[in-house]
Amino acid sequence: MICDRLKILLNELNISQRQFAMKINLDAGYFSRIIQGKVNPPDRILLLIENVFNVNKDWLENGQGNIFSNQGISLAKKQVLESIDTLNDEQVIAVSSFIKYLTEGKN
Repeated sequence: MICDRLKILLNELNISQRQFAMKINLDAGYFSRIIQGKVNPPDRILLLIENVFNVNKDWLENGQGNIFSNQGISLAKKQVLESIDTLNDEQVIAVSSFIKYLTEGKN
């Protein structure tokens, strides 16, 4: 069932139901009912989950394949970008310098 796969996804992402719901702009109480299997999530919610968390549609809907999709930006990169949004300008400059240092080492 989708509710069981969502529980697995929460565990894989290491986030709470409330955090998960906030990331897809969903009421935490409504998401709780989905997790409990009391409500079947509509297609638009599934699409949000697939896009926001880079989840494989076949896995989410049918339990087939890998949890995460190989398409688009990776979950790790998304998390880094989201973290950068919370930094002040000085911290962003420091992160930028570090990234430049890392990428110069590859060349």
